[in-house]
Amino acid sequence: MGTRGYVVIKLKVLPDTDRLWELTKQYEEIDGVDFADTVSGMYDFVLTVDTKKAFDTVVHEIRKVEKNTEVLSLQSSNLFDKHREIKDLKLLNDLSG
Repeated sequence: MGTRGYVVIKLKVLPDTDRLWELTKQYEEIDGVDFADTVSGMYDFVLTVDTKKAFDTVVHEIRKVEKNTEVLSLQSSNLFDKHREIKDLKLLNDLSG
């Protein structure tokens, strides 16, 4: 079972469009990052993370891409993943029974 979560990034200095595109590609190349989207509002990026590694390891790699940023990570709770697994096992049991 992997770890899922989100990372939001606020750039200290907003770069031009070409640099935003470059950052998006760099974030998505990190093992464990599924999507990197630019957003408007308080933050400049939202990254979707799904990894079998430690979540903090992926966040550390994200921080290395652009030094002058504020990074907030939101890891999903394993409690809900375990609930889904139990629900899936019950469904399998019902289908095979």
